[in-house]
Amino acid sequence: MDPLAVDDDICILKHETAYTAAGESPVSVCAGDESVASHFALVTAYEDIKKRLRDTERDNTLLRKRVKQLEDKLFRPEAPPSEGPHYVNKAFSAYRGIYIEKEDLQMELNKLKKEKSESERMLTEQLQAKELELLQLRTELETTQVMKSLNSPLDSWQMERASTELQI
Repeated sequence: MDPLAVDDDICILKHETAYTAAGESPVSVCAGDESVASHFALVTAYEDIKKRLRDTERDNTLLRKRVKQLEDKLFRPEAPPSEGPHYVNKAFSAYRGIYIEKEDLQMELNKLKKEKSESERMLTEQLQAKELELLQLRTELETTQVMKSLNSPLDSWQMERASTELQI
């Protein structure tokens, strides 16, 4: 709500009542269309003020209900007086239990991380050893193939000679 608009509406109403209290009529001061426009403005302002008042009262009622709910929630008189400390002790015990469980889980997580890194390291070492073994086997195989090709040039030469003789 704009406070200036409320003040303006009230000022208009005060002006109109001042004219009527002095014995003058606002209708006699204004000419025909101006009188109708002034009356319409007053009716509109009055309806607007009534609407704002209803809205404000509704908001006020809702706020009062909300305050009552919060007070009831905060100051529960039906709760036994021993519930407060008992509730705090219970909550602290629950917190302590959860904290201890969290610490245990954290230790277990750290242990699992350590085991995981150790197993990764071992697997990496095994993989490197197998790669080295595979490389050695390939080298031996290639060496064997080269040796065979060096020992068998006569065989391939004889095969070529036989094939050329057949062609002739």
